Amino acid sequence: MAVSVFSVIRKIEDLLMEEPELLKRIREDFDRMGRALRLMKSFLIRIGLRENKFTIRFWVAEIKDVVYDAEDVIHTFLHKTTVCFLEERRIIRKTKSKISEIIDKITYLTRKLEGIGVEESISGESLHQRQQLSHYYHPIVGLDDQIAHLVSTLLQDYRVISICGMVGSGKTTLAKAVYNHKRVRYNFVGHAWVYVSYPWKRNKIWEDIFYGLGIFGVKDSKYSDEELAKKLYKFLEDNKCIVVLDDIRTVEVWDSIKPAFPINCETQSLSKILITSSNRKLSAHAARGGCLYDMKMLTYEQSFNILRNIAFSETDFGEQYSAKNNLAEDILRHCCRLPSAIVVMGGILATKRSTEEWEMLLNHVKSNLSSILSLPDILALAYDDLPYHLKPCFLYLSQFPEGYMISIGKLIQLWVAEGILSNDKGESIEDIAESYIIELAKRCMVQVGEREVNMKFKTCYLHDVYRDLCLSKASQEEFALIPENPFSLPDIMASRRVRRVAMHEYIPIQSLRNLKLMSLLFFNELYPEESSISSSLQETAEIYLREDKRWISILWILFKLMWRFRRILNYLFNNFKLLRILDLEGAEIYMEGEFLRDIGKLIRLRYLSLMGTTCFSKLSRSIGNLKRLQTLDLRMNEEFPVQIPNVICKMEMLMYLYLPMLCDSKTKLRLNTLRNLRTLVNFNSKNCYVEDLGCMTNLVELGITRFFCTDDPPVIIASEHLRSLSVSRPENIDSDLLAYLISTCVHICELSLTGSIGKFLPACQSPYQITFMSLSETELSTDPMPTLGKLPNLKILELKKAFIGEELHCSTEGFPELNSLKLSSISTVKHWIVDKSSMPKLRHLEIIDCKSLEMLPVGLMFITTLEELKIELMPKAFKDRLCEGDQFNKIKHVVIFQNCY
Repeated sequence: MAVSVFSVIRKIEDLLMEEPELLKRIREDFDRMGRALRLMKSFLIRIGLRENKFTIRFWVAEIKDVVYDAEDVIHTFLHKTTVCFLEERRIIRKTKSKISEIIDKITYLTRKLEGIGVEESISGESLHQRQQLSHYYHPIVGLDDQIAHLVSTLLQDYRVISICGMVGSGKTTLAKAVYNHKRVRYNFVGHAWVYVSYPWKRNKIWEDIFYGLGIFGVKDSKYSDEELAKKLYKFLEDNKCIVVLDDIRTVEVWDSIKPAFPINCETQSLSKILITSSNRKLSAHAARGGCLYDMKMLTYEQSFNILRNIAFSETDFGEQYSAKNNLAEDILRHCCRLPSAIVVMGGILATKRSTEEWEMLLNHVKSNLSSILSLPDILALAYDDLPYHLKPCFLYLSQFPEGYMISIGKLIQLWVAEGILSNDKGESIEDIAESYIIELAKRCMVQVGEREVNMKFKTCYLHDVYRDLCLSKASQEEFALIPENPFSLPDIMASRRVRRVAMHEYIPIQSLRNLKLMSLLFFNELYPEESSISSSLQETAEIYLREDKRWISILWILFKLMWRFRRILNYLFNNFKLLRILDLEGAEIYMEGEFLRDIGKLIRLRYLSLMGTTCFSKLSRSIGNLKRLQTLDLRMNEEFPVQIPNVICKMEMLMYLYLPMLCDSKTKLRLNTLRNLRTLVNFNSKNCYVEDLGCMTNLVELGITRFFCTDDPPVIIASEHLRSLSVSRPENIDSDLLAYLISTCVHICELSLTGSIGKFLPACQSPYQITFMSLSETELSTDPMPTLGKLPNLKILELKKAFIGEELHCSTEGFPELNSLKLSSISTVKHWIVDKSSMPKLRHLEIIDCKSLEMLPVGLMFITTLEELKIELMPKAFKDRLCEGDQFNKIKHVVIFQNCY
């Protein structure tokens, strides 16, 4: 419940800071309400796990009502500020009276909390030092025998293997271990892993399999379902592939997608399908003629090993280790033997350093919960144990669809817009957000996806059992709403104080009738094709098609679509004037720029994303009214240049700005007022002023698409905080200027160049701090390795279509700190030489689609640090030569083959 209190306090603080003139006659009242809420907040922070007790739950329900009353006072006042003088006096008088009532209620409830004697929660708010990445994943302890058995089964003559087990039993963990097993990687040439999300679409599942196998082309997206199924069937029949379908829940799903799989007895296919499911009926149905594998319960010893691996730290030894060992055994006796439940409990214990905190948790379990905990009990315990600042971060994830890979960068910007993050302690917002994600990952409440080049997190996602918890808690807190039925939506919004809505399915926007809505996220088309084209519109289009007037048909449909989009956007802009977040990225709308002429009415927007939308002319100047924006994403269509009015300079609070890839010739933007800007992407000197970069003293990330400067020498970037520089079309930049630009960015850690840069790398003194370098489509004719090898701190190097010669040479003592190397689509290289003592710290190596490469360099055999060598989309002949070579035995334990046909 503290989540709602913190949110309202933040809004009051924002309001007092941003509207001093508007609130000067009522400022003292809002201040008093804020102080009362802050006092209540201090008590709620200390409630912790005791929120489960009946007495606490009763008062929490009372607190919820008064908190939302406070929020409603703010929203009502904001709605009615543009009125005549006499009406304004009446509104102020009424608002003052309402605030006094709320303060009285808060005071009464606070005294009640004091009377109950709320004690300190067992939740520890201090963060441990960062742990190893392995702690962020479910361990495989205790699954060795099951893995070996399933690998052997998979290599037998079964077409379908079905892993069945209850929720949280470790089905996905086991399937991943089998999928990544060396024998499986070696014996199958094609590999694809697909998570079956719900609601499901069979063509989407088939397309995901194509992507996983690395064979999805542009033409495939135009295939009908039948054509797609036939192509996939033929490919799996001709090639030995392993396809994993994770979390199939119904017989209907399996029966719908299986026509694309050669699994009948008549075929000669050697491909295998591995599925996971908690539905035994489905598992048995899918495994007819195949193999049904039931998950085995862990032994007590295996359960204890999992708990110990997660919960114990490296500093535990002696008496402390012995005490924790005894407490862990006692705690485990109250838990079921489900791996997920044990991992969750381990995640809770891992955040508590002392044996006293472990003992408090054990006492809480004994006194408040049943003797044998169910998985929902333990999940709820994990949520209640979260420090107050992490609860809204976790609940925010409820808005993302099932199986959705959440971009950490986007998540940070949304948290900032919501007021969930602040940098009161002087730390960077990115570092604070990362610490929050790390803490949630250590508690096993989020799963880590990809990692950035600097080894920070790039994506995360929710395990399905945690997503159920997140949705349940978000519903209880009235934190967010994911509408499903448009007919019941008005009643739901009338009975609940909904502030955030996430659209996963098509719901008519007119069904949203909550004028106090603050956040609107779209993950589905704003007006999908099947809904937008009515029967009459389809009939008209078909008439034109029969008359061979295809373009008229397309224009007619487009006209009708845009007319309907205009009505939708007008409704949105005129009815939700308190919106702080509007994300249209998933809406896939088509619009003429003037459709946005009313967007200026949303003056409280902090976050606006038009990414992925299609705009046919220019944006409206009214966008300049959005002076509170912190994030503006204008990465719209790449096919049509868009005109951006010169009003972005009015948005002085902007922190993250993403300009379109293509702006028309009339666009010329002043950006010299954006002193808070941290990220600027798609900077083009044709449409912006180079000298404005000198005003952006807080810039951390800069992406350039075109760069031209007449000053000599040019004073370019003033920010000492710049860490990431990417230039995506360097052919538009003079090579000397590019060299000067790189050399002046003395603090950058990441450098990316995409596009032709001539025959060799720029002759410049690259900054020594560079830890990541990416060259893509540079097509150098001179080997870049001798130059790159001299960068003393380079840890990650990615080369994609970067070189058009036949030989790469990594010389002696080159790349002293290199940790990861990726060579992709360098089709001309035949020979790669690695001298002894080169790349002495290399751990990860990827070779992808380098068709002409004849053999791995012998020098790799001397790199003792190599942990993973991934070979993907290489010819089968290359794989055969490698496996038959005398040196293969020295590296085969680290080799992973992926889709080598």
